[in-house]
Amino acid sequence: MKKHVWFKKQTLVFISIIIVSCGQVKDESVLTIAISSDIRGFDPAMAVDIRTGGVISLVYDHLVRFGSGTELLSSIAKDWSLSEDGRTYTFSMNPSARFHDGTYILAQDVIFSIKRVLDPANHSPQTWLFDKIVGAKEFMEGKTKEIEGLEARNDYTLRIEIIKPFAPFIQYLAMPSAAIVNSSKSDKIRNIPAGSGPWKLDCWEKDGELVFNRNDDYWGETPIMSGLKIRILSETLTQSAEFEVGNLDIFNIPALELLQWTQKKEWRDNIFSTDELNIWYIAMNCSRKPFDDVRVRKAMNISLDREKILKLLLANTGIQASGPVPPLLLRNSPPNPYPYDPALAIELLKSAGYGNGFQTKLWVAGGSEIFHVLEAFQSYWEAIGIEVEIMRSDWNVFKTAVRAGRPDLYYLDWFADYPDGENFLFPLFHSSESMTKRNRYKNPEVDKLIETIQLLPIGNQRDSLIEKTNRVIFNEAPWVFLWHSQTNMVTQSTITGYVPKTIFNSERYTNIVRK
Repeated sequence: MKKHVWFKKQTLVFISIIIVSCGQVKDESVLTIAISSDIRGFDPAMAVDIRTGGVISLVYDHLVRFGSGTELLSSIAKDWSLSEDGRTYTFSMNPSARFHDGTYILAQDVIFSIKRVLDPANHSPQTWLFDKIVGAKEFMEGKTKEIEGLEARNDYTLRIEIIKPFAPFIQYLAMPSAAIVNSSKSDKIRNIPAGSGPWKLDCWEKDGELVFNRNDDYWGETPIMSGLKIRILSETLTQSAEFEVGNLDIFNIPALELLQWTQKKEWRDNIFSTDELNIWYIAMNCSRKPFDDVRVRKAMNISLDREKILKLLLANTGIQASGPVPPLLLRNSPPNPYPYDPALAIELLKSAGYGNGFQTKLWVAGGSEIFHVLEAFQSYWEAIGIEVEIMRSDWNVFKTAVRAGRPDLYYLDWFADYPDGENFLFPLFHSSESMTKRNRYKNPEVDKLIETIQLLPIGNQRDSLIEKTNRVIFNEAPWVFLWHSQTNMVTQSTITGYVPKTIFNSERYTNIVRK
């Protein structure tokens, strides 16, 4: 039997074993979508994956939120200010905002929510969001019971002071783990949301479906549809079939199927394409031969015909990467991507002392959906004398190996936590991160540039340094820069109001209506 969580009005009842399926709202008023696997729960402090974060943002609110693009909008905080030294944020909160149980959201609730994430007893992996707050370190070490940098000046005015200026901090407050939790309802938060969002959980059939009712008392933009159903369908083919027969309203088209969908008259006018804030790459271990030589690393880049691979194997659902930072986060155009030039690649290998090529291993985690692309890489590298063995493993083994610095090469992706170029620089290339968790790249110039970017306020100088850092890393080629991918969604012809979002947790399905 499956476990369920049921909600009826304000009464919360947890039923361990139940034989009745979810769903009490009329089908014609329900928007139905699908995800490939279940969420981990409704505790924001534990929200580390895109699926969980996206669902959490349906039932919780934040001080600020992301719009359809990369813009930051007001939410529970109707406005805010930043001190001249860039360290103290003051938020004026909306006095009409309420939790699902009708209680008002106060500044003290925000403080409670932040402390939940930082409290060692909760074992949250998201403490990095708030460890820049003054006194957070002492609180996490058990030296204090309060956090000096958090102050409720009154019920609707909140002060947050950070140790030093950090421009992206305000964006941290829009991330899933920064959701505001109702302190009086937090004891069963894994299975029972304690939020204030536009949707209320009606029931959750584990590995089956989640059903939400519209929050008719929502303080903000109330959903048009009266219900939202999220079905757990692990197979893409199943999702596709369910969409075609009308059982799903929105479907994420796999890259390899995009062409056939665009050729279908009944669907082609309802396809929405969005450039994502991500990068797919192959990291090279820069701490040992042969990848300690930039000539070898550049040869690895220019020996791949990425344009052809994107076109033939990925249906042009991406753009070639010219460094780690996506073009959406750069003020000016990035440098031209590495060209396809196998002759020059051979010359670079010869000059680096590898005229006869070399053997190496490429680690990859997960299933076989991308294996045809990896085999194409193999063929291109073999043509210039590099023999690459593909090492497939499960995610846990892969992650442990990468952190330990074992792979010579590994294939991975990075999706933005927040829409800022800094998020594609510090976690991936600052030596404090790369030398301990990633591909052992170290460049003092890059470290200094990133540290300066973190201290600067939003503006032209900061934007210029992000672009400069992106160029330096691109020229150093610690990765084989592959592409920034694209999402393609298709909706039923009866659905209007759908606008694809750039940031995953900004999609709340409030404006969608069925004709």
